[in-house]
Amino acid sequence: MDRLQYRQTLAKHNFKVLTGIDQAEIDALCDALLEAKRIFVAGWGRAGNVIRILSMNCSQLGLKTHIVGDNSTPSIHEGDILVIGSGSGETDTMKILADQCKEHGAKLALISGHPESYIGKRADYNIKIARIGANTPEEKEKAPIAITRSYYQVVVMLNDCIMTQMMEKLGLSFADIRRNHNNLE
Repeated sequence: MDRLQYRQTLAKHNFKVLTGIDQAEIDALCDALLEAKRIFVAGWGRAGNVIRILSMNCSQLGLKTHIVGDNSTPSIHEGDILVIGSGSGETDTMKILADQCKEHGAKLALISGHPESYIGKRADYNIKIARIGANTPEEKEKAPIAITRSYYQVVVMLNDCIMTQMMEKLGLSFADIRRNHNNLE
């Protein structure tokens, strides 16, 4: 296998997926994050790993943010927002968290390939990550494994797009970000 060609194929695919996201959905989520008293993020597996980047980015912008499941996470209330990262929007644990979020009067956002999913139907904000070319078992079998997992790669890039957009709205510079960067390393 030509490794350079593999990377080029992956980059072209992820370019199509990232640029296919509706900017209005990103704008709405950015506004909701900036308006929220506190931001909570949750996800399971790879989706959980990449959604944590959003929390880290928000903390570097000086926003109050928490990762659901950490011992220091406070209770969620009206005025807060929970952002769930879930490729399917059907992860059982995330469905429970979505219901609890709504029960406590908080806003709910979903970054997913399926806005029509259980969580998507309950979400106040949906960012749809399109699944291109690896939907059926046959397509997945033929596609490079990285393309079958492009949701996770694109969410990492999307997190940076969200951070940059909020950074601009807040009038922050990279010096401000560095000031809030983790220094307990």
